[in-house]
Amino acid sequence: MKRIFVLLIFAALSQAATVSSITCNAQVATVNATAHGLIASQGFSLSGTAGTYNSTVGTAGGNVTANSFTFTLPTGTACSGFTSGYTTVVPVKQIIDISSSANPANATVTLNYLYWFSTAYPNPLPCTLPVTSGTPPVTTNTGCPSSAWPGASAAENAAIVAGTTVETYGQLTVPAATAAGPDTTPGTVQYIVEHQYNSMQTGFANFLLAGGFWWNGTAWANH
Repeated sequence: MKRIFVLLIFAALSQAATVSSITCNAQVATVNATAHGLIASQGFSLSGTAGTYNSTVGTAGGNVTANSFTFTLPTGTACSGFTSGYTTVVPVKQIIDISSSANPANATVTLNYLYWFSTAYPNPLPCTLPVTSGTPPVTTNTGCPSSAWPGASAAENAAIVAGTTVETYGQLTVPAATAAGPDTTPGTVQYIVEHQYNSMQTGFANFLLAGGFWWNGTAWANH
């Protein structure tokens, strides 16, 4: 069951699209990429000579179409840094199966997984973990957090530290008879975890769960 789950989840997220152009106005960037396959509130990753940038698909400035989408830049981020240097867009990893086990005594299957949520209002993590190096050994509190998944890339770990990717752990136990199956069938592992993810990601994309907000007497603000 574990292999089926991993292949189907990651296969759906691994299709890269070529970015033909990016325009930006008033903190809202529009990415033009034919058949990008993204939907509103979905996390994505831009890459190219400008490096890697993760965010979430928004609806500001227009609805998502088959060949374009928008996203809102963090407050204080200049539009000029996003109109060139990005050539590829790909959906970010969203659900990672880190382990699964069979429970014959009660005919169930238990899945341990990670969710990677994307947010445009990050809360960076401090790099204060102990690190020992040198001869003689010296310990400093300068280590950065990283994903619980050892397969995370340097860029993915950097996004977790930056707060643009929020990692949470989950566990699910379901009857073995209904565990495997397509994500369109209620009760299957894929159906349950994908629906959980989509509901929570909508909250992150709409800044309901991002944190860092304050009330100034007139409106709620962030950063």
